[in-house]
Amino acid sequence: MIYKQETLGNNFVPKPAKEIILEIELNGKIRFDLLLYTIHNHYKISYKIVNAHIEYLNGNNFGNVKLLLKITDDEIDKIENYLGEYKMMSCKIPVLQQKKEAS
Repeated sequence: MIYKQETLGNNFVPKPAKEIILEIELNGKIRFDLLLYTIHNHYKISYKIVNAHIEYLNGNNFGNVKLLLKITDDEIDKIENYLGEYKMMSCKIPVLQQKKEAS
């Protein structure tokens, strides 16, 4: 007997990803390396560090980090929930795609 698969959408069509710059305010509640490990390995999101100003005081990490992410809307919500657990302020800045003109 063949059962109908219950899916919410077409899994063969990739979800549109967009590039954003995510600014994270480190407040000493989580280590920077653990944050990057979680983003890359747990949420399967690749990143590039655009800018980082981090200070280490008594084993705690303080400062701010800007990450360039290629991410879908669902993944954005997951990352925001994760950052909200540790009360790290964040803001999203969409990356504008510039069109190159032929010269």
